[in-house]
Amino acid sequence: MATNRRPLRQDDIYRAKYVMGGALSPDGSQAVYVLSETVGGGDDERQSGSLWRVATRGGRARRLTAEAGDDSSPRFAPDGKSVFFLSSRSDVQHSDVQQLYRIALDGGEARQLTRLPQGVTAFDLSPDGRTLAFAALAGPPTQPGPNDHVRITRSWFRFDGLGYLHDFGQAVHLMPSRGGKPRAITGFEGVIADIAWSPDGTRIAYHLTGAQEHEFMGGSLRVVDVESRQDETLIETPMLQALFWCDPERLGYLASPGGSFARQPQLHVVGTRGKRPRSRSAGLDLPVGGLFQINSPAARATSKPVVDAGGAAAFLPVCNGGEGHIYRFALTGREDCAAVAKGPRIATLLDGNDRHLLLAVQTPNTPPELVLFDHATRAEHALTSHNRSWRARISWPEIEAMTVPVKRGVEVEGWVLKPPGGTPPYKTVLYIHGGPHAAFGLGFNADFQELAGAGYALAWCNPRGSTGYGDAFSTAILGRWGKPEHQDFDAFLDRLVETGVADPDRLGVTGVSGGGHLSAWLIGNSRRFRAAVPEQGVYNMLSMWGVSDAGTALISLEMGGEPHRIPDRYWALSPLAHAHKCRTPTLLIQGENDLRCPMQQAEEFYTALRHGGCEVELLRLQNCSHGLEVSGPPPLRRYRMNAMREWFDRHMA
Repeated sequence: MATNRRPLRQDDIYRAKYVMGGALSPDGSQAVYVLSETVGGGDDERQSGSLWRVATRGGRARRLTAEAGDDSSPRFAPDGKSVFFLSSRSDVQHSDVQQLYRIALDGGEARQLTRLPQGVTAFDLSPDGRTLAFAALAGPPTQPGPNDHVRITRSWFRFDGLGYLHDFGQAVHLMPSRGGKPRAITGFEGVIADIAWSPDGTRIAYHLTGAQEHEFMGGSLRVVDVESRQDETLIETPMLQALFWCDPERLGYLASPGGSFARQPQLHVVGTRGKRPRSRSAGLDLPVGGLFQINSPAARATSKPVVDAGGAAAFLPVCNGGEGHIYRFALTGREDCAAVAKGPRIATLLDGNDRHLLLAVQTPNTPPELVLFDHATRAEHALTSHNRSWRARISWPEIEAMTVPVKRGVEVEGWVLKPPGGTPPYKTVLYIHGGPHAAFGLGFNADFQELAGAGYALAWCNPRGSTGYGDAFSTAILGRWGKPEHQDFDAFLDRLVETGVADPDRLGVTGVSGGGHLSAWLIGNSRRFRAAVPEQGVYNMLSMWGVSDAGTALISLEMGGEPHRIPDRYWALSPLAHAHKCRTPTLLIQGENDLRCPMQQAEEFYTALRHGGCEVELLRLQNCSHGLEVSGPPPLRRYRMNAMREWFDRHMA
């Protein structure tokens, strides 16, 4: 019997379920994965992650852990009988502090292994399963008192989501996997972003960032000997995204060449005995690791490199335009790589072995589900269908892809979701990604779906500066922020108007971070938009250089020099310099705790718009750091989207 379908409403978004991480058992017969869903209601509504188990040959999935906390990062014990994981289900209900747990695969209560007030972050299990390595602070962070004045002595002194860095130092700790007292084997300094045991169990590699002398995202790849505790820095490399052992003497990692934020990350291999790093993907000219912006809880999902048994090859995700593929990279011999799993979707690599890869696969109309990829046949088998009945009740928007020529040698890839049941031309919102060196693709974006359900066509594209189209494309905006992208957006919107999709008299624009900057740039240099909602944006390059946690490193690179050397360029490329021309009704949304694009940015732009006679409002979100409005607590996400939708409804009716 046919099901009556209806357009999506806001409450429907919070019924979606997201596969966020996973692990394969040593024999490959079982998969354990993280399922994220919204639980509770009202002010107590929250996003909860639980562990589930499913046989890789197929069958019914069953829950392993309850909804008490937020579970993540499952790792199988070598015997395949139990799973280690992180969870915030501590003594303080719904606490954000994560502890290490272990649960038997055949069920029962999870056993808490650590009880550190400061919690645990990155962790890994030794190859023999006897020892856990994890990152933790020396003690729990404390809120400063009225007389605890802060004296700053370093260049990079705070980080969005963490706060001040001078008293934030993590160390690598070891403890028996059965439980026991942890012991630190490194000094307490900076933020440990990733940890990996060597295959022979003698050393631990880790990525350290935020140490005393480092600038924004500057870091080092280090190796510590488990017995002697000798701690050695292999290389200094900023923006390292993933870390893994190829074999006992070589490490693989992802980083942008030359430490440039603008260039696309490559796969590198470095020997642990003093050999120089070597790129294994220089000829690919696509970003290895994946840099898609996804505005939903799925944004928290991260990929895990998979190395074959002989250490000859590694499997990693790659952005190819708007699609997320999985590639095989040779780790020895001549440079060689090829896509093994691809298609019009985004695939996240969760785990794998020599027979299978475990993936989380999503599309614009489908949240991520668990999929098993077979190396021999290249066939894929869906292991979960958590959203099947939910999706059957919704009338989903039609998606149209397009490639639009801008000028000789430049074309832009874009997409549009057409509201179900509507009649073209549609009132249309252009949604711009942040970064700026990132991309939108074929992922499930909750914002897109909610606006499409409310009757809007939702359009997005990847202008110059985006990743997934080669280094020349992603670096084309250096020293020119706003100008190339404006040409690209105009060409894209012109195509939507010419084909009868978009109503030229009812266009809106929004975006977060770098997308907030471009939204503000467009309304200061164009009259084609009826309403705008820039979020967490960059509006004054001069002040951004000094007040952002990323300012001196990121903005100096993007502008092509320091502000005292090229002040005219800094000002000319600031939306604030053009705010007096703006006549587009504008709602600015900014987080009070945002250190990446601080509140000062929005205040300056708000004042300029107000002084220039433009209709403008400023929404200041409490307890909101950078990006939290699109992936944080459900009540915050609801409040923010209600404000955005009301603004567009008011001005684009």
